[in-house]
Amino acid sequence: MNINKPKALLFGTGISAFCVLFALGMLWILQSDWQTQREQLQSGQQLIVLSYSSGYIPGVIAGLLVIALLFTGLTLLLFAPSTLQKLKPALIKFCSIAVLISIAAIFLGEMFFAQQWNTQAQQRDYQPCPTGTLLSNRLTYTAWVKNEALCYNSDIRRIISRGTAEETRQVEQYWQAQQKQRAARMKLQQEQ
Repeated sequence: MNINKPKALLFGTGISAFCVLFALGMLWILQSDWQTQREQLQSGQQLIVLSYSSGYIPGVIAGLLVIALLFTGLTLLLFAPSTLQKLKPALIKFCSIAVLISIAAIFLGEMFFAQQWNTQAQQRDYQPCPTGTLLSNRLTYTAWVKNEALCYNSDIRRIISRGTAEETRQVEQYWQAQQKQRAARMKLQQEQ
């Protein structure tokens, strides 16, 4: 079989570069998401939202890097002497096993990191809202509260729709305003 080596080099290099750049982008997203999670947990707000989708990212990054390794190796083997061509089946076998491991890591990583976030939330006296109360339209997001009554509050349900940090800040402002109103009412009742 006659292979057009310049095109193969361009194709292999392009795929490898794309996979590495995509993995770097995913790493940036992962770091950003984990920073948001830490800020939520350390905020002390009455309601926080934890996203578990970032748990999938380490396995995805590993898979992308394995694919980049495969294409880089196959591209380099095009120009290698025939004695090194014997490494091609070993490279393909190694990368096939590594891709399968990274696929397993996608799901195991999500379970591991979800457990980590849940444990940290519980240590800070949060409890998850029951299923179907808040963020029922978001599969990988869970609202955690210090007071379960917040899970059933219709005003909070209107505020929290996507689970963003801005929405949790709005809930905190709403909660503080409600507490001030209650305190003012109690003071007024005591004066009467």
